[in-house]
Amino acid sequence: MSTALTRAEPLRGFRERWRDRLLCEWWSIGICDRSIGEVLERGALGPIRWLEPARGTAYRADPFVWPGTGLVLCEEVPLTTGVGHIVALRETDGQFTPVRTLLDDGSHRSYPFVFQHDGATYLLPESAACGPTVLYRFDRGCSLERVATIAPERRLVDATMFTAHARLWIAATDLAYGTDDNLSLYYADQAAGPWHPHRMNPVVTARRTARSGGTPFRHHGRLYRPAQDCTETYGGALVITEITTLTPDAFAERIVCRLAPDRASRFPHGLHTISADGDRCLVDGKRLVFDPLVVAGKIKRRLFTRPRTLRVTW
Repeated sequence: MSTALTRAEPLRGFRERWRDRLLCEWWSIGICDRSIGEVLERGALGPIRWLEPARGTAYRADPFVWPGTGLVLCEEVPLTTGVGHIVALRETDGQFTPVRTLLDDGSHRSYPFVFQHDGATYLLPESAACGPTVLYRFDRGCSLERVATIAPERRLVDATMFTAHARLWIAATDLAYGTDDNLSLYYADQAAGPWHPHRMNPVVTARRTARSGGTPFRHHGRLYRPAQDCTETYGGALVITEITTLTPDAFAERIVCRLAPDRASRFPHGLHTISADGDRCLVDGKRLVFDPLVVAGKIKRRLFTRPRTLRVTW
């Protein structure tokens, strides 16, 4: 490694630590009027309609469509606490209005990945702050039923579910290896498991393509995976990779395109989720802002923490 690269890594880490201490993230959900296949072919999102451009008391990110309901699930994070919970939104006149809370347990919940398989709808939310990743199924009453615990001994983030080669797969970042520079895979024959780790885990060790960034999809028979490009900052941009090899023993992918935030937009500092919604896509964007109350809250959370129990509310 060159001397310049050796010196650059600590400097980048220093900048990120102080940026995280003095600034806070403000995210918003946006709508891109292109299908995910068109985004792939063009290598660009095009114009984005941001739904909450003005700052408020909480931001929303990680949008995923809840098929058949007209609702979108997302993470909602109050700026005063920084602890996210999962809410369902309904779109009305170009705006999203919260209609119910799904998971709110006092521990950070995010990335409510929604997946349909064999007539059932599953929810795979991030829950690393309070324990292992749990796969839920929505029952007919729209309540959550536990189906399986994925890798109980691991703490996974941004777990993303898809099918390939007659198997179910979950792709996630394992916090034991790092926060944004690794990807691990798990596979099963059915949602209830058993879920087996890929023999090459972690299958990716690169900040540019490791952490999941949205809905895997097929286009012209090929399998693609959105991932976060965290080379400059967490959630700085998105890349779409084509998965070219996927077995329990082998994995390979290649970058097809990179989707960067529009530096002239209201959200120029990040882009870290893209989810398919028919002939359009949902995305989220980030901008960094200074808020003395939020800085004070960060200090308070470092000094005082307490565990809480899980509750599911409607």
